[in-house]
Amino acid sequence: MTQEERTQIAKAMRAAREKARGYADYFGWATDRDLEEWGVLTSLFESMDKEGTLPYTNLRMRGRGNDPPDCEGLNTEQKRVAIEVTELVDGDAIKNFKAGAIYEWAEWDRGKFLERLHGLLKQKDEKFPKLLEPPYEGGYAVVVFTDEPELPAQNVLAYLEGHVFTELQHITEALFLVSYDPKENCCPYFQLNVGS
Repeated sequence: MTQEERTQIAKAMRAAREKARGYADYFGWATDRDLEEWGVLTSLFESMDKEGTLPYTNLRMRGRGNDPPDCEGLNTEQKRVAIEVTELVDGDAIKNFKAGAIYEWAEWDRGKFLERLHGLLKQKDEKFPKLLEPPYEGGYAVVVFTDEPELPAQNVLAYLEGHVFTELQHITEALFLVSYDPKENCCPYFQLNVGS
């Protein structure tokens, strides 16, 4: 490795450290949002494939400037599916962490969780008319991910029990992904009931 290559690597590492938020960032790629979204989808599809439920093939990132959607793929009928990726995270907890309150994690009860998650789904649902290069005959999927310390899989499972996300006109499938669980040897995910 040349000195110039070492210098470039060190520069990239410093930039990543400066942009890193340090809180709930298992999936985080501070310097490249496209790479972060790709990592989320890769983790989700590895978990789905492990269960034999992989619904999409030919996945491709669209990249900044070519979105929305963030990604597209083909469903089992070989029809194009638009896929949007978004994160559930408590912004106040990030601010607190950066201010030095390292162990002050966000608290999540069922009401807060469902309200924030529904808000994210509604935002993505409203984006549907802005999707580039339609039509997406295979549907419109939204993937929400989190690394919130108070939202492990068992809490999410309990919070989602019996809940239907309403007022969504365009989303045909919604999935919720939590960070890696060593007991499961994957990132657990949940199919959200979007009432379609």
